[in-house]
Parts: sequence; C-alpha cells; structure tokens
Amino acid sequence: MDLLAAVDWYTIIAALCFFQALVWAQHLDRGFPPWLNWLTVCVLGSVFSREPGPVMALAAAPAFLFALWLWAHGLRRFLADDLAPAPRRYLEMLSATGPLVAAAAWIWSRYDRTFAGFPDPLATLTTVHFAITFGVLPLAMAASERPLARCRWRDLGLWLYVAGAPATALCFALRTDPLRPGAVEVAAAVVFAAGFLLWAAFMPVRRGPWPYVCLVPGFLLGVGYTAAHAFGWDYLTIPQMAAVHGSLNLLGALLLAAQAPAFEDVAAPAPDLATPVEAGDRATATFADAHRVVVGAWSPEAFARVKEALLGYRFYPASVMVRRTQFEDEGRPVRVGDRLGLGLFVPNLPGLPPLMLPAIVEVDVVEAGAEQVALGYATTRRHYGRGIWRAEVKREGEELVLTVSYHVRPSRWFVWCGLPVYRRFQLAAFRAGADNLRRLAA
Repeated sequence: MDLLAAVDWYTIIAALCFFQALVWAQHLDRGFPPWLNWLTVCVLGSVFSREPGPVMALAAAPAFLFALWLWAHGLRRFLADDLAPAPRRYLEMLSATGPLVAAAAWIWSRYDRTFAGFPDPLATLTTVHFAITFGVLPLAMAASERPLARCRWRDLGLWLYVAGAPATALCFALRTDPLRPGAVEVAAAVVFAAGFLLWAAFMPVRRGPWPYVCLVPGFLLGVGYTAAHAFGWDYLTIPQMAAVHGSLNLLGALLLAAQAPAFEDVAAPAPDLATPVEAGDRATATFADAHRVVVGAWSPEAFARVKEALLGYRFYPASVMVRRTQFEDEGRPVRVGDRLGLGLFVPNLPGLPPLMLPAIVEVDVVEAGAEQVALGYATTRRHYGRGIWRAEVKREGEELVLTVSYHVRPSRWFVWCGLPVYRRFQLAAFRAGADNLRRLAA
C-alpha cells in the first residue's frame, strides 16, 4: 500500500500515454527492431518514487534510447523522401525530432518536476503533448499523405502545422511565466490548429471519420485554453483539460496512425524525366577522382558478362545501391538521354534498415564495342550532388581494365553535414562496384 501511495497518478497515466505513442509510431514504420519494445516497458519504472531526482531521471532514460532509434527511423524517412513534396518532407522531419524532444523533456521532468517553466503536473503533461503533436501525429499525417495526389490546400495545411507546432512550443518555453500566455502564444496556437484543421478538411475519409472527430475538438480546446488564459476568461481547469483535450488528442492520433499506410522499405525513385540536368563544374567540384583497376583476365565470355552488367547499370551490388531505369521500364537497351533513379545506401543505427540517398541522373555516354564498353551519366537537380560519372571497361593485352572517373560537389545540406561519412562510403561504393565486376569476370 505504501508503494501505491507513492505513485503520482498523473505520471503513471502520462507514462502509459507516452508508451502508446511510441508503439504506434513503430506501427507506421516496418522493420523497427522488436527488441526495442522492451525499452518502452522501462519507461513505467520512472513512476514509483516519492521524490524527483537522479533516480527518477535514470529510470526514465530508456525513453531517450528508444526515441534515439525512432529518430533514426525518422531520418531514414526524411532522406528517402528527398524527392517528395516539401511540406510532407518537413512534416517527416518534425516527426523525427519530436520523439527526441519528448524523451528529453520526460527525463528532465522526472529530475526536478519542471519542464520549460511548467511545474508539475503540467510538466508531465507537456512531455506527452510533445510525443503526440511532434511525434506520432505528424508521422501519421505524413503517412496518410503518401498514397494521395497532391492538393494545394492540404499542402498549405501542412506548412501551417510545420510552422505553428514548434512556434507554439517555443513561445511558451521562452515566456517567463508560461502559465500566463499573451497574444503571440494565441496567434501561434491558432496557426498550429488551423494547419491541422485545413489539412483534415481536404482529406478523403476512407476508413471512417473517427480520428477527425477526436482531433478537431481537441485542437479547438487547445486554442480556447490558450486564449482563455491570455485574456482572463473562465475555462476548463488543468485536470479537465488533461482528461478531455489530452484524451481526444491521444485517441485521435492513435486512430489516425491505425488508418495510415505503413512506411515500406525504401526503393529506388522513379526515373523522372522532367527534372533539369545540372552536372556542375569540375573546377568547383569537392571530389574529383579517377580509378583504374584490373577486373579479370580477358575472354569473350567474361567481357560479355561485364558489358551486360555495365550497360544495365548493375555496376554496384544491391547492398550498396538500388536503381530503377527508364530503359528497363520501356523494355529496350540503354541509350543516351535515358533517366536512372538511384538510391545510395548508408548504414543506420544497429537493428535499423539503412538510410538511402535518392537521386535522378541522365545517361550521356553509351559506347559498346567488341572489346570496349562505356557508360556515363550527368546528375540532375534531384540529386544529392552535382557532377558526372563515367565507367569504361576495355581489353588491354590479356586483361580487362576498369576505369572510373567522376567529379561531384554536394548539393544537399545533410550531405555537407556528414561530408567525411559521405566520402568514406563514396570510396567504399567504388570498391564494391569493382569487386562486383571482378566476380562477373571470374
């Protein structure tokens, strides 16, 4: 009985809600490591303590480990969706950062019972709010968008949500007394809610309206609460808001996640034909390399296998890069002007599928002779770099010699941020491609 008396019921309810939000976020991503489910059980260990402090924070720490893996999965979605519409990509980014912020807030609030100026029980409730509004809900919204044709009104709603959600949180966090919001907080809350309401208004209802029946009044209650405290109106109390507003938002987010299609394993992008070619300039390239290696002994049979692989752009093994080609889609040999959709794999955290950098390129060199074959391409605007790539295999005496030359300059901020890592895997990809041709020539 003493143990039960020590339980803060706000905390135990919040921990259960946090647990549900993380589990349903997993539902939207296939391939999440099952063993991480056990970490969510450890979240509940933070509720049995009389006083805040390091022990409480340590008990809540598994939530951060879980959120780190969930963030890595969100980063995978964000990178794989590089060719997707911008509003959805930034919603994916919001859903990737949300769990980390929520987990950090949870640990902080267990340590001293406050978060961003909010005392308990608001500190506890705020952490759950982060997990839902910055985590599972934008993830479910982005997943719901994937199979649909674009709509400018839904795009506008997503932009408002992406801008309004963090703006509302920052405005409250930077205020000296977050329990007394002002007109700025009210405006941010209105933009935040308007974004979701506009998006929901133009969403086709496929499996029933129940997520929106919960979320629409939930968002309106949140705006009303902010406005009431800013202008001194009578409104619901914090326990009433937790029970009504919190329950509606949690239930609505989980129902929307249950209806949304799961994020499947990443695949090479379609070879888009409309994107302009931007090959960059060798003089301003970050990396300009030329590699020459012997891939095997000359024989007509070995050359035929290598030639077929190179002209089909099967230079890299599937563990390094996936591709989709215009010429295979149309059932014919490659020719100059064809587009290729590429996806370069980069290792992720243990237990997670790899990250993928998608790209579109255009073939600009095709040469096929009896003892020499070459393929080359130039990058398009939809690529993580700007440059060209050339590969040639020819007979030199009794040997088959591969020559690969390229120059590239990164064109995405996330590549610049991880430039040493990108360079490492760029060179590793060449070695894997050369080894792949050696196996074919053997």
